[in-house]
Amino acid sequence: MTLEISLRPPFSLPSVLRAQKDDSRQHWVGQAPPASQKKPELGSPANKPQREKDEQGYRPLATIQLGELEDAYKLFENQLVPAGENWIGKNCFCSIPLKRIRDGRPPEIFGRVKTCFPSDGYTENVEELELLFPRMDGAPPDKVHIHKDDISQYSQKPVQSYYVRVQCKASADDEADFSGSVPLFSANGFYPEFDPGYYELLEMNHQNQAVHPSLYVLGSRWFDSIPNGIHAEVRAKLLEMLQWGKKIINYHPDWLPREINTLNRVLGFKYGFTQALLIEPSTPQETVDIVTKIFNQNRFPTR
Repeated sequence: MTLEISLRPPFSLPSVLRAQKDDSRQHWVGQAPPASQKKPELGSPANKPQREKDEQGYRPLATIQLGELEDAYKLFENQLVPAGENWIGKNCFCSIPLKRIRDGRPPEIFGRVKTCFPSDGYTENVEELELLFPRMDGAPPDKVHIHKDDISQYSQKPVQSYYVRVQCKASADDEADFSGSVPLFSANGFYPEFDPGYYELLEMNHQNQAVHPSLYVLGSRWFDSIPNGIHAEVRAKLLEMLQWGKKIINYHPDWLPREINTLNRVLGFKYGFTQALLIEPSTPQETVDIVTKIFNQNRFPTR
């Protein structure tokens, strides 16, 4: 049985996010909520047996069921863009065909590459790697150890790596700021899709929002460039996107004039008065750092 991901080759948040490092009352949009201190009741999911792990904390390939693999693919099918065949990159997602050993393992494995040894690169140069296998229940991913002897060299489906899409709504000036930042994104496993349009956002609704990216970087200058008659409609859509769980970051250079509002001001978010605040990175490097942090804190997007 062959599993395939449906991908689109081009290039979303009501979670909470901390506004300032020293204030625990507010959180960055996209930050995972604090764990509950309430003890689990008898028979609750927390009391169910954990998935089998070896003494090093790895989940054996033989314990991964075909249905779990299919669910992992579905979780990300609209969030990924191909990065390369027969290439394994750190922080990228990767599908790897496995040798058919009769121990119950699936025909391939999929997950995010945590570590490669000796380094990332073409498949034949990788001796072993750690893969983070997604969990549909929102729990931390399972660590899986893959040795080169586990990888099938004769499968009709090659090893395939993927970047996570980041939709960047940017003005021409915003995009110019990011002109040399693609390597920053790709080193952390992301692919920026720059697009100045807003019609795609307006066409997004509750029924089709799952096929749109989960991660958005919106420039303040981009919003300012939208015709005044559309501002209210786009503003309402951004609030809806937050309700659907999209992760939104507001790119706002510090030197912009006061006439160009931040999205926090546009959306009515205010430190000390509203529970949610958008992060406002002012440089491409800060933007990549925040995208990575929010993605890692949320572990994986929900459907």
